[in-house]
Amino acid sequence: MTNRAIFSALVFSVTLAGCGVNRSVKKGDEHLRAQRPDSAAMEYQRVLDKAPSHTGALRGMAAAHLARKQPMRAILPAQRAATAGDAESKKLLVRALLTTGRTEDALRSARSGAESAPTDVEFQMLVVEAMIANGDYTGAADTADEALSDIATAEARSLHTWALLRADRVGPAVAMATEATVLAPEDADIQSLAASVFRQGKRQDDFNRAHKMARALLPASPRDMLGDATWLAEQGDTEGAIRKLAALQGAYPSHGRVSAQLGLLYAEQQAWPRSIDALSAALANPPYRMQATVSGVRKMKTGDITTEVQRRSEVIEIANRLGDAFKAEGRHAEAAQAWGTALARSNQPSADGYLRVANSWEKANNIDEMGKAAQRATELDPTNAGAHFALARAFEKSNNIEWAIRHSQRSWTLDPEQSAVALFLGSLYEARGERRVAREIYRDALRRHPSDTMLYAAFERVGGTRRR
Repeated sequence: MTNRAIFSALVFSVTLAGCGVNRSVKKGDEHLRAQRPDSAAMEYQRVLDKAPSHTGALRGMAAAHLARKQPMRAILPAQRAATAGDAESKKLLVRALLTTGRTEDALRSARSGAESAPTDVEFQMLVVEAMIANGDYTGAADTADEALSDIATAEARSLHTWALLRADRVGPAVAMATEATVLAPEDADIQSLAASVFRQGKRQDDFNRAHKMARALLPASPRDMLGDATWLAEQGDTEGAIRKLAALQGAYPSHGRVSAQLGLLYAEQQAWPRSIDALSAALANPPYRMQATVSGVRKMKTGDITTEVQRRSEVIEIANRLGDAFKAEGRHAEAAQAWGTALARSNQPSADGYLRVANSWEKANNIDEMGKAAQRATELDPTNAGAHFALARAFEKSNNIEWAIRHSQRSWTLDPEQSAVALFLGSLYEARGERRVAREIYRDALRRHPSDTMLYAAFERVGGTRRR
């Protein structure tokens, strides 16, 4: 065989191989469009076994992994294809990075893609999403105003709405949501998010309209969508989960579990006001709201499959986090009430739990409730020094010095290392004119805390002298 014949045969075989590879990629793409990601992945893998750097196969494999909810596995093929200059692969890469919580990397990739293709709307939207994921809500809203205002698609309007809402620009968010609902009257996600925005903006008529449309498009129960939100949060896409849950709240405003998941995620972000709103709504709605009883048996709502053990556990978690949120906002009375709800539902309430409630009532200047909580703490654990000290303070604030002394003494006996208790107990004896007893208390405490300047000042106030 001549050299020319050998070369011709080689070219022909390479051409045939190339045709086979491209045919497999095309077949994989068809499987993806038909929502058969497993079959698509098999076709792409056949190509990559023969041509490991085939851009189309790498792009398709990344898309298949995302469709199969395997975002971590999507990153590598998307990176390889994006490095080769494939713009669609870079979009897939950003999506995979966002889903796995690598928000800074996602923002860098999104901005790089937007710079390379400044007219590509998808990259502009990914930049906004990535900024939100990084917690830059003001920047995301500003970027959306600049980059998305002229893009008259329902998706762009919906994302713009969400960016504005996360930046607490409720008025502009309402206006943008109105446009989105007009552009996509049969998109359940867009109608649901708009309903949530209208509700926050106190636009009742608009809320009713969007809510009605969303419910007509969605199933009776949000269970599967709650599962999707949970999966996103578990992968690391907290903002994606919050966005999904916020939309669900617009469609299912009376579903306690939707509000609970949303409120708990807001609490993780220390977005306390939003967390308070959502967790309060959760406790006010089924399945967490206390139902009426008949002959001591709780009436069940149709379709309520939550077991009482599960319900109790979830209520305790919700109420405790609600208390934390109220405390962070300086709303101590409401924090005490929320923590009290958790304790009331617990089969084994703790003394420390009631002590926390007592301390919160003290900050709220509600001495009656403080005393009740502290008393309950001492009953649950008579050896809890902190509980006795809290009860002593409650008695002192109620001008019952005798009982304040009893419980202060008990607290100090249980834990003599508490200099604050010694100061308080000594001050009670001082108030009764018993300076000698107060002096001995301060002297005893100084043996344990010789550098405590407050103890020294109290000791000298009742006639004590420092040793030279």
